[in-house]
Amino acid sequence: MSTTQLVEQYVPLANKIVFQKKKSLPRFIDIEDLRSAAYLGLVEAANRYNPDFGVCFSTFAYPRINGAIIDYLRNQGWMKRGDTCRIISLDAPMADKDSYVLGDTIEAKEEITDQEEILEVISLKLDNQAKSVLRHYFIDELSMKEVGDKIGVSEGRISQLMKQYKERIRDNWTEEDLRTELAA
Repeated sequence: MSTTQLVEQYVPLANKIVFQKKKSLPRFIDIEDLRSAAYLGLVEAANRYNPDFGVCFSTFAYPRINGAIIDYLRNQGWMKRGDTCRIISLDAPMADKDSYVLGDTIEAKEEITDQEEILEVISLKLDNQAKSVLRHYFIDELSMKEVGDKIGVSEGRISQLMKQYKERIRDNWTEEDLRTELAA
């Protein structure tokens, strides 16, 4: 399949990634700009793809498209290096609890200005290891590998722990609970 055919066939994948990412970003970020970045990532992936490696194109392209969007956001000053997978989206409807997690950026709100304050509130219901992992990852902006090195576990284990902690956070707080705690 030619590069052009790959790009044409996988434009819907790029659009899907854009819409997923847009859910977790502030409203003022233009979706068309995100699409442009995603399409550039898609073209780059199509140019670099080698089917001889036995990986399907969508698997190969996904991180490149997502990375192109993140690079665009960083270049515009809307994200920094440590923000790649961190979000507390207070705009998301609570029916969509998956969007109410730590994940891509902490959106600017008057009552929420400090990541340490947020971590302090949520860490009240977490054990010491969880507090340590979250502090290193979100406050100190260490990679999962660096966090794992600090506490003596593998990067994969840190990924598993982060998933557990996100689930625990979702289970323990509603949007209103977190707003109330942070306003106090």
